[in-house]
Amino acid sequence: MKNSYTLPNGTLKNLLGITDSDELEQAETDIGFTKLMNIQEELGRACDANLLRRINKHILGDVFEWAGEYRRYPVRKREDLLDGESIIYTMPEDIQDELYITTKDMSEYDWKNKSLDEITEKFASSLAKLWRVHPFREGNTRTVLGFAEIFAKEHGFEMDMGKVIDNLDRIEDPDTGEIKRYSIRDRFLLASLDKEDDPEPEHLEWILKKSIESGIEKRIDELDELLDR
Repeated sequence: MKNSYTLPNGTLKNLLGITDSDELEQAETDIGFTKLMNIQEELGRACDANLLRRINKHILGDVFEWAGEYRRYPVRKREDLLDGESIIYTMPEDIQDELYITTKDMSEYDWKNKSLDEITEKFASSLAKLWRVHPFREGNTRTVLGFAEIFAKEHGFEMDMGKVIDNLDRIEDPDTGEIKRYSIRDRFLLASLDKEDDPEPEHLEWILKKSIESGIEKRIDELDELLDR
């Protein structure tokens, strides 16, 4: 669909002067993930909807002038996991309210008095809700990941983002034994489906749990190094 976001050939308007969609996608990916890796050092700690906007601006501000702004149009994306159908994302006029509700619920949850499994289940459910809002024209998965990293650190369970960004994790289906591979975006998609569409949050929960476990181990190693000095 052509709109104010796109050039006549359908390529997204961008600050890099790129007119080829494949070239732009590669540049956006390279820049976006580089910016994502230093998200902790660049942004503040208030874990609300404004933080999501600042993260999106931080990640894609060098590529798109509208980075950090909520999208102004409905969005549909063909999904192979849904046989070519699109999930129903939040309508533009409801984005702000949906983000407020979800981030408020996350902030009020008692993260410190829960087991790792309880934390993982709640965290996956909340992040899937944020992802399904899809508040920005581009970079929603990376924005939610950046938010997750900051939120986790602020609430006592640091993440190892290297575990999350790996797009080729192997998962064995517990029922069939079949080995499947899901990108992090696939995990968000499956976790955010409506109940009648048989959501599969376990894939997102699995990678988040691995990330938190690794984050805990790294933190322990850092403390041991400090004690040994």
